[in-house]
Amino acid sequence: MPLWDIFGIVLTITLFENLLLIYLNLVKVNKKSKFGYRLHIFCYIFLVFIILGMWGMMQGNLLSSTTISNSFMGGYALNHISYFGILTFGTTLVMIDFLTRKNPKFWGRETRRDGSKYIKILRFKEIVKKIIIITSWIGLCIGAFCAFITLFGVFEFVTTQIAFFSSQYGVFLSFIFLANTIILLKIKKGKWNRKKFRRVSLTGLLISISLLTPFFVSNINAISAEANFTEAFGLNWQSEIPTTTYDYFLQTSFSTAGYYLGVPPKDCIVIENLLFYDNESIKLYFDVYMPLKRGEGLPGQNSTLIRIHGGGWVSGDKGGSNMAQMNKYFAAQGYIVFDIQYGLYDSPIAAMDLSTPSYNKGDFNIDDMVRHIGEFTKYLTENAHLFGANVDSVFISGSSSGGHLASAVGLALTSGNYSNLFSQNITIKGIIPFYPSNGQMVYFGIDGREEFTNPEKLIGSESPPCLIFQGTHDVLTYFGISRNFRATYLAKGNVNCAIIWMLLGGHTSDFYFSGHYNQIFLYYMERFMYLHQ
Repeated sequence: MPLWDIFGIVLTITLFENLLLIYLNLVKVNKKSKFGYRLHIFCYIFLVFIILGMWGMMQGNLLSSTTISNSFMGGYALNHISYFGILTFGTTLVMIDFLTRKNPKFWGRETRRDGSKYIKILRFKEIVKKIIIITSWIGLCIGAFCAFITLFGVFEFVTTQIAFFSSQYGVFLSFIFLANTIILLKIKKGKWNRKKFRRVSLTGLLISISLLTPFFVSNINAISAEANFTEAFGLNWQSEIPTTTYDYFLQTSFSTAGYYLGVPPKDCIVIENLLFYDNESIKLYFDVYMPLKRGEGLPGQNSTLIRIHGGGWVSGDKGGSNMAQMNKYFAAQGYIVFDIQYGLYDSPIAAMDLSTPSYNKGDFNIDDMVRHIGEFTKYLTENAHLFGANVDSVFISGSSSGGHLASAVGLALTSGNYSNLFSQNITIKGIIPFYPSNGQMVYFGIDGREEFTNPEKLIGSESPPCLIFQGTHDVLTYFGISRNFRATYLAKGNVNCAIIWMLLGGHTSDFYFSGHYNQIFLYYMERFMYLHQ
């Protein structure tokens, strides 16, 4: 709603004003008065709490994204405790400033009458100062590195995790590193010359602004997404969605308030670890997410969504690491969501990944993985009635290697040329790959049929509609892959393929469910699925 969006913008401005107010208090308050000294300490505590609170809001939303259980609200609680904690600190500071605004003794430079009792803590205070200064310098360096990676992308595998983190959580990091800069500046004030003070101040400010850049370009991403979606699916696509259905959808493509406070987990029925394949010395399981009350009256109409996890074909798993909140979100809209496993290539690269189960690893290539997913389609058609799943309306989605497999399976099944691999009683209505890594398996030493490793070779004039999520700073799955994928659609006379481009978005930049990237894509994904079911 408009009021909610206005609140999000006001919240952002207020957080910056809090930092400015803290700095002014630290500079102006008379520390030589007893109450002024306490306010001085209070301001430092507030700065530390802002850092911890921003981190708590991040982790709270992340915890909500990866938690499968509907009853666990720990992530949502952590987020709101952090938010209201900052609000309480800020309100208290404003009230103190207001009530003492006309007290010259409090804000003047009076000499404290009795400072003897503070002498004992001076040595301890100096030790704490040194620790804070070292920590602040380290924080400033980390912030500068994160800002650089956010703006200019990644160049080595090691920095992809930083890019994924800094681009999605940039708003939180901006406040964290700005608070860190204020602490450093205040401790060093009077000990640095004016030039050094200004250089550090400017550095901290530039770091903060740089980390906010992905947030600033959200409006550009939203405008671009609207244009690309309309180009692929028609000028009048909005009129094809009933007004009553919009009540179940995101009202805007990006909500600033939602970014901070998260999207509340949706209620649905979840059944975990159902076996669908026991062969080749491996076992493959799936989780199913179903709407309440059999999905009556919901826009999904019990259409099926198959979700395939990523992990470079060598690691990863269903469940929390495959965006559980996404599964619950669409189940609550009336879709039957299946989060499935497939056989992974047993590579030493993934030996340290403790989140990957060992029971589904083997000497599997891409053909085997496609075949395993095909086994699930056969299981699904035989057991669809148990879950109320409509197999005449099936969407398939995945991220990275999962995006590649979703594309390969969706296109191969639709082609009708691989009847031995897939159930022929399933109708694919749409493919939704997130930054698909087509052809990249060669770097892991994994082979397979040419048309399965590079699924664009399966694209035809009748291929199902496709909606692609792609970040412009994603070097692990170079954005040219998605561009070539859509170009092949167009070359075959099929215009039903759109790319939602995410400026400055790196690999897995959808992982933060309530982040600006994922909110924008979710807005169009839910509409894409409704239009084509």
